[in-house]
Amino acid sequence: MNVKNEKVIILGKSGSGKDYLMRKLVERGLKGCLKWTTRPQRKHEKQGVTYNFVSDNQFTESINENKFLAYQTFNVTPEDREPDTWYYGVTLEEFNESQVFIMTPGEFNNLTSEMRKGCFVVYLDIDRSVRESRLFRREDKNDSIKRRLDADDVDFSQFSDYDLKITDPEFTAEDVYDLMD
Repeated sequence: MNVKNEKVIILGKSGSGKDYLMRKLVERGLKGCLKWTTRPQRKHEKQGVTYNFVSDNQFTESINENKFLAYQTFNVTPEDREPDTWYYGVTLEEFNESQVFIMTPGEFNNLTSEMRKGCFVVYLDIDRSVRESRLFRREDKNDSIKRRLDADDVDFSQFSDYDLKITDPEFTAEDVYDLMD
């Protein structure tokens, strides 16, 4: 097996296949980043495996202690609850110890130019109808699908700093892995 030196940063809108790509690259031997979040855990997710699920207080304490490379807040309106604010972030420790990351454009913009040099950035630009269908199949009631899709359109409207853009919804992780240094 070839040793890969680059970090892989995966960006894409909701339902584009970010988790799939990360899982497949980890199966190939790369170390995945465990992102922190305060959002509710989905039925297929596991604490310490999919995310580090923490309380709002834990997250804000870590912000105050400068533990994050990047973090963002999202205002969401779940189908049957009051609006809520969720935090997502990548700690400096995880960035230094990991090789595969899922980031938003806002998080990615926090990388220094020196950090960016050692990264292979993959943008999953999958058609909205495909992504919408995938999100409906998830039966995720934590947030409105339309809100997520619309917010993604805004978040990615100016995004252009990538090394590989994938538009085929049937992409393979091997294609990404083979292109990495």
